[in-house]
Amino acid sequence: MENPENEAAPWPVREITDPRELRALAHPVRFALLDLLSEGPLTASQCAERLGQTPANCSYHLRQLAKYGHVLPAEGGKGRERPWRARSEGISWDSSGAAGTAHEVAAAALSSVIEDYRFEAWRAYRSRRDHEAAVWRAADMSTDVVAWMTPAELVALKSAMLRLFAPYVDRDHDPAARPDGARAVRYFAYAYPGEDPRA
Repeated sequence: MENPENEAAPWPVREITDPRELRALAHPVRFALLDLLSEGPLTASQCAERLGQTPANCSYHLRQLAKYGHVLPAEGGKGRERPWRARSEGISWDSSGAAGTAHEVAAAALSSVIEDYRFEAWRAYRSRRDHEAAVWRAADMSTDVVAWMTPAELVALKSAMLRLFAPYVDRDHDPAARPDGARAVRYFAYAYPGEDPRA
C-alpha cells in the first residue's frame, strides 16, 4: 500500500530512499503484480492468467520485486510453482526533490505508473460494473469534494482517512479474518489545493 506520508499511517510504512528501487517498482506489470498479491498468495502462473501475461514474464517481474523485498515466498507450492505474497508494510518516498535529481526522476516515474494503473483499474471496473451484484454497485463510490483547508487540516484529514482503514489491514495476509462475501476493495482518492486567489 503506497503512502507518501509515513507519520499519517496507522500501519508500518517503509521509506524508499534508493532511486534504483523506485525505478524497479516503476513498471506497470510489477505494480499490477503487487496489487494482485494484496489479495493473497499466488504463483507466477496464476498471476499470468489473471493479468494476461506469460508465466515467464510474471516470474521475471516477481524476482525483480523480491530483490527489494516487495514480494516474498509464501507457504506451499511445488517445484517451480511456488507462491508469492506481497510485503506487509506500506511504502513511501520523498517526492519533494530534496533527495536529489536521480531520486526525483525515479519518484516521478513511479508516481506516474501508479496513477496510470489506478485510473485504468477504475475504468476496468466501470466497464464490468453492470455485471456486478446490486449490493456492490450500491457500495462503490466516485465522488469529489471541494473544501477550503490549510495544509495542516489536509494532513489531519488524510490521517483520519487512513485510520479508518486500519481495522481491515490485517485481512490482507489473513484470509481467515475475511468475512464471507468480502472482496479486495480498491480505494483511491485525490485531494489538492486550487489556485491561490491571492496570487
